[in-house]
Amino acid sequence: MFENCKLKIENCPKQGFTLIELLVSMAVMMILFSILFMGRPKQEKVLNLRLAAFTLAQDLRQVQEMAMGSGEHICQPQGPTFVFGIRVEKDMPQASYLFFADCNSNKTRQPADDDINIQQIVFSKDVQICEISSSNQALDLVFAPPDPLVYFQGIPAVGEVYIKLCLKSDSSISKKIKVNSAGRIEIE
Repeated sequence: MFENCKLKIENCPKQGFTLIELLVSMAVMMILFSILFMGRPKQEKVLNLRLAAFTLAQDLRQVQEMAMGSGEHICQPQGPTFVFGIRVEKDMPQASYLFFADCNSNKTRQPADDDINIQQIVFSKDVQICEISSSNQALDLVFAPPDPLVYFQGIPAVGEVYIKLCLKSDSSISKKIKVNSAGRIEIE
C-alpha cells in the first residue's frame, strides 16, 4: 500500500503535527491559562473573607452553647462561671477577636476585669474589621444562662448588632455578621 511513499511524498499519509501547528496550539493554551489564573489571587482573598465570617459566626454559636451549660470555667476566687463572651476591637494591629469567661459577671470585657481570656482568634492577613455597630471601637457580645440571655456592651440586648469584615485591598467586598437580641446569628 505505501510502496510509493519513498518516491513520492504527496501519496504518503500525514503522520504527526508540524512545528508551526504545535507552537500555535501551545501559544493558545498559554493565553487561556494566563487569563484563567489572573483572577486567582483576588478570589483567594474573597475566600479568606468568607472563611473569616463563617469562623466568627461559628465561634459566636460556640460561646452561646457554652453559656447554655455545656461549658464551665473556674474563676479564682469566684468559682465557676457560665457567662461567656466575645470581644471584637476595630483598631487592633492585626484583626482578631477574643473569647473570654466573664468571671465578675459585669457582662463586658475590660482590661482591669478579673475576666479570663480563653482564646484569641486572628483573621488572615487579607481580612480586617471594617465596621462595628457599636459607637465604641470595641464590641462585647456576652451570653449568660439560661436561655442564653444576650448582652451588648454590658446591657441586655435590644435590636441587633453587627460586625462587618472586609478585604484590606478592597473594602467594598465585605461580609456582615449580625447578632440580634434573641441570640440569632446571621451572615450577609
